[in-house]
Amino acid sequence: MQLPISFKDFVKNPVVGVLFMSLIAIGYLYIDNRSTLTAQIEELREEVAVVKADNKALNAKIYEMYEKLK
Repeated sequence: MQLPISFKDFVKNPVVGVLFMSLIAIGYLYIDNRSTLTAQIEELREEVAVVKADNKALNAKIYEMYEKLK
């Protein structure tokens, strides 16, 4: 596998080489962050579904208690 920038090119123009490596690093961090956030969103969606179900059950209990007090 050949890299898009060789060591000779890097020595000739180190600023461009560093910018190229920075671009690769930023691209990797972007993709990693996106995949991490996607996983967190999926977990939170599942948690919200559970909380909604619990909320409905508690509201039903409160309504039952209210009806008994009437």
